[in-house]
Amino acid sequence: MKPRIINFIPLIITIPSISIGVVAMYYNKVSTFIWSQNIAYLLIMGMVSYFVVLSKFDVIGSKFYYSSMLISLLFIVLTFISSGMEGVYRWVSIGVIKFNVSMIVLPIIIISSWKLLQVKSSWVTIITTIAVSVLLAIQPDASQLTGFSISMIVMLVSKTDKKSLRLFIVGILSTLIILSWVYLDSLSAVAYVEGILGLLKNVGLTWLILGCISLIILPVPFILFPPKNFKLLSICLGLYFIIILIATLFGNFPIPLMGYGVSPIIGYFISISWYTRAKIAEQYSYLA
Repeated sequence: MKPRIINFIPLIITIPSISIGVVAMYYNKVSTFIWSQNIAYLLIMGMVSYFVVLSKFDVIGSKFYYSSMLISLLFIVLTFISSGMEGVYRWVSIGVIKFNVSMIVLPIIIISSWKLLQVKSSWVTIITTIAVSVLLAIQPDASQLTGFSISMIVMLVSKTDKKSLRLFIVGILSTLIILSWVYLDSLSAVAYVEGILGLLKNVGLTWLILGCISLIILPVPFILFPPKNFKLLSICLGLYFIIILIATLFGNFPIPLMGYGVSPIIGYFISISWYTRAKIAEQYSYLA
């Protein structure tokens, strides 16, 4: 691939699922105000991503990643300040927009964790992972907890030498995952968020198949075409997205990008922008 084509990977990957979701909402007479926001988020994040990918800015010091993890953790804590919804605390409101915080910050934490493990900050990463997982269990959010914890289990076990520590990590995170599914929240599905595939089925079987394919595509670059020097991190991000997509089959969880919502779009663009920068760096290294 030529570099100028690579720069557009974030848009190429995200346009199908967001567009098909908009078609489903439009056909089922969902308010224009709702589906037009997804288009706006796509355009805004697409432009931001494009300039981030082109940017020569690079972070080398570990302080940036320590700060990223701390700020991300604080944002998850902020969800408990809000009134919540039927005992569920996942959102921080800014004006009229509600942000599902974990869908934005968890990719950041996964990326930062990998970076800190490279500088031997294992305990910081382990403690942060457990703290985040506990908060997600309390929210509760089984989808995000499962996606994040399994991804971090893979990462931490791969980077941890002590068998006892590996067993501790697997044990505590697996316990939290099980508890989150035992005590699943009882929030009803919103048709154009969690139930978007149902709306798409109303449009026609062909559209439903195309929609499912567009969702399957989302984790594919991370899993099948990982950057050579970041294979583990790429696979962990891919696992995270695979799991939160599968989780929608077993509970009322947002379907990323296709359903309404700014948070999944931001979170995915963060991940795919990192991926694109890594692939560009890999290509230029190869050409050099």
